[in-house]
Amino acid sequence: MGEILREGIYWAFMGRPFEVLPFLRGKLLSEAAKLNGASEDARLEIERLLKELEGLYKEISMSEKVSEEQIKEILAYREKLVKVVYG
Repeated sequence: MGEILREGIYWAFMGRPFEVLPFLRGKLLSEAAKLNGASEDARLEIERLLKELEGLYKEISMSEKVSEEQIKEILAYREKLVKVVYG
């Protein structure tokens, strides 16, 4: 998942901040459904986190360079998403 988030940073910086999100959304929701059944709470939490992530990618797309802080913020979502999906 960390690799996917890093790839999102690349695409965001290239001016295409929403390239990775559909793939990530599908992968996370599919995995959460397998592990948690049809948990509406898990789905809503994943959607909320992805919305936040989308905002960060959009912010990066408008930056002249990607800061270390922005990278850390994005990669912090790995833990948050793993916690929701895998408990």
